Amino acid sequence: VESTLKFVRQYHRQSGHPEKFKFISCYGGYHGGTFGAMSASGTGKRKSAFEPLLNGFIKCFMPTELRDHFTDWDECNRFAAHLVEQTVINEDPDTVAGIIIEPISNTAGIATPGTAFLQALRDICDRHSLALIFDEVITGFGKTGDMFAAQTFGVTPDIICSGKGLSSGVIPAGAMIARRSMGEVFFGDDRTHPHFAHGHTYAGNPLASAAGMAVIAEIVEKQLTARARTNGEYLRNRLQQLTRHGVVREVRGKGMLLGVELVKDTGTNEPFPELGLALKKTAIENGLILRINPTWFAVAPALIAEQHDLDEMCDLIDASLQAALNRVG
Repeated sequence: VESTLKFVRQYHRQSGHPEKFKFISCYGGYHGGTFGAMSASGTGKRKSAFEPLLNGFIKCFMPTELRDHFTDWDECNRFAAHLVEQTVINEDPDTVAGIIIEPISNTAGIATPGTAFLQALRDICDRHSLALIFDEVITGFGKTGDMFAAQTFGVTPDIICSGKGLSSGVIPAGAMIARRSMGEVFFGDDRTHPHFAHGHTYAGNPLASAAGMAVIAEIVEKQLTARARTNGEYLRNRLQQLTRHGVVREVRGKGMLLGVELVKDTGTNEPFPELGLALKKTAIENGLILRINPTWFAVAPALIAEQHDLDEMCDLIDASLQAALNRVG
């Protein structure tokens, strides 16, 4: 993400638009722990300890944060996109460099916008000459049922930020993947210094690169994206069965990256943080390690998981949720 933010600013500078430096991102989104990435993040206390952060980062709301004000999900997505464009217009499009968003936001609770919202962002970027950046560090390399969530949603960004699944966690690795025409701006007469003025100590590390290439080969050769679609549908159906407890508002996500939102009452959708706190304890007691926020939990099994693995996990979730409900009365 840090590389991407610098890349986009230099791209605009070398494309004749040096005044484009601002980035639009979303509240609830998380893009990393370095200063540029934190500045793009909208995660409250995770970044406030380090403020003031960098200038030129403006936040908007994701559709999931506005949904309670709409009875129609598509209308909510359209309105959220409208707010983004109005923000661009009011900031002056000539000063805005790009929009960065997670297609599915893990930290925001596996927040999953509608395809219409992401397509609207693509259209906004086209209208105002902005770079559309998908932060796919979480969603990339098979999790959503395609190599990238961009394919799952059918929306093509200008840049994809990737990591984590790129090396399957074996070795630290990440990649910024840019549209070819953007990359071409960085070639030319060396006397004008067109090259990307950026680098990291371990950039291009051969061991990390070899691991990434091996992982991609495994995903492709073993057709793990198709497997993620099949297993993801099975997993969603299993998680949907938790609605019998009367505290599940929504099962959301794509493929093998899914989240379950917990509420006190599915009629009012009142949050139930006490339940999530109890679930943290009962899950561990049952030998289950889950990403649990007081109002939601997430699952992201390995792409090679078998259905019996998913069954075991879901049975443990079910038992842990029932035990948590018993504790909170």
